[in-house]
Amino acid sequence: MALEGVSVLDLSEGIAGGYCTKVLAGLGAEVIKIERPGSGDVLRHTPPFKDDLPNPETSALHLHLSMGKKSITLDVGSPSGRSLFLRMLEGADILVESGGPKAMSRAGLGYDTLRDAHPRLILTSITYFGTSGPYADYVMDELTAYSMGGYTYLTGLPDREPIKAGGSQAHYQGGLHAAAGTLAALNLRDLTGEGDHIDTSIVEAICFAHAAMSAYLNTDLVFKRVGARLLSEAPRAMYPSTILACKDGFIHAHYAPADPALLGVLTETPRLGDPDLWDTPRAHADEIDELLSAWLAQFDKYEAVRRAQELRHPFTEVLDPSDLFEDAQFQARGFFRDLEHPVAGLVPHLGPPLQMSETEWRVARAPTLGEHNREVYIEKLGLSVDELSALAAARVV
Repeated sequence: MALEGVSVLDLSEGIAGGYCTKVLAGLGAEVIKIERPGSGDVLRHTPPFKDDLPNPETSALHLHLSMGKKSITLDVGSPSGRSLFLRMLEGADILVESGGPKAMSRAGLGYDTLRDAHPRLILTSITYFGTSGPYADYVMDELTAYSMGGYTYLTGLPDREPIKAGGSQAHYQGGLHAAAGTLAALNLRDLTGEGDHIDTSIVEAICFAHAAMSAYLNTDLVFKRVGARLLSEAPRAMYPSTILACKDGFIHAHYAPADPALLGVLTETPRLGDPDLWDTPRAHADEIDELLSAWLAQFDKYEAVRRAQELRHPFTEVLDPSDLFEDAQFQARGFFRDLEHPVAGLVPHLGPPLQMSETEWRVARAPTLGEHNREVYIEKLGLSVDELSALAAARVV
């Protein structure tokens, strides 16, 4: 595997850090997830749960983001726990954390301190605003990250207030950029022998991931909300794109046909083939939507797309999770994998997001809480069974 032999200590909590280390684990690194004794990472307590029964081992988010990792429990804030953590650092290549600059400094784990003791160590910090600046210590959430990263402003109807986009993309973008920076630092360390501090801001990552800010910086253009319709601000991008309802769901209709007149043939609606519409389609977008919606109401999404694509109209289905799971493309590439978990049972998982010709992505189940305590503390650090039992009784592990 690409990162075989690379050791990662994961002190992070939540989605962004979890996704960063999921990528590293998938590429072959040994990721040791350090969790709070008793409760573990907050991901374990995030719904939904398998069979709708709350259980720290069956959270869908935990099962997804903790794939391929090892789990140990440790109270890093206790004297004994800190001592054990420092011993683990001696063999680590990467430390990933999301506690913020004050938390790490209070624990005596600031980057300057770590660099002096471990000059080859790569510290990857993932926080909402980064570890510097006036907002560095602010506490926030996903909606705040969307808003302060400029993403919320782009989402919603033009005559209504902005709304939050679906999912947790701010956190995933933060985790992805943190992983990319970490891999670059590994490469640099091979050249220089020196470690690095990857200071990742979730807000900056989501801002970096959309084009609105670059458009403003280069042209003073402020993008406007357009709802489900995509209207490019580029003057040559004449054709609008939108989401429309059909008989059993939705389709993405992109009005860039090879021959616009054929849309009238497809729908048996002469007006949709009128050259007047297609000379200035953006000006007639509402009328096009209304006429096309009447035709789409007769068909399910797969039939509507099949008919459109036969005439080279680039329509696509809007797939929900059940559709994705059955989709021929995902199935052909083996994207979904069944994994047996000791508590959750047999569970389908998302597989690799990329395929490499000379190595493979590790697809392995998520660990149970503290599953690897014996392996790490006894086999790696040399503690005795009695010492580990005493630490457990004292709630250090």
